[in-house]
Amino acid sequence: MTSITYREYRDEISDLAEDLYKEAMEEHPEDEDDRNEYIRETVYQIVDNHKWIVYYGYNNSVLDHSPSCDVYEDMYDNEGLGEIVRDRGVAELNRVMAYCAMQADIEQAVYQLDQGA
Repeated sequence: MTSITYREYRDEISDLAEDLYKEAMEEHPEDEDDRNEYIRETVYQIVDNHKWIVYYGYNNSVLDHSPSCDVYEDMYDNEGLGEIVRDRGVAELNRVMAYCAMQADIEQAVYQLDQGA
C-alpha cells in the first residue's frame, strides 16, 4: 500500500486549487459564470488523472486525510454503491469515494481562494 501524509495531502490540494483558480481567472477574468463552469469542468479532469486517484494504493490515504471523505454519500445511494462493488469490485468503490473526496476538497479550496480575492 502507498500512503501520503496529511501535510502532503493538504499541500497538494492547496497547490492544485491555486493553479486552477489562477488559470480560471486568466481564462475568464470578467465572467464569473464562465469562470465557475471552467472550474467545475477542469476539476474533474485534474482529479480523474491524479495519481492518488489512478493508483488504488493511494485511495485510502486520500480518504484518511480528506475532510470530505463522506461526500460520496451525497452522490450515490446504497444501490449505486452496491452496483459499483458488484460490477467493478471493492477497490473501485474506494477509488470512487476518494475521487469524490478529492474533488470536493479542491472545489472548497478554490471557493475559499475566490472569497479571499
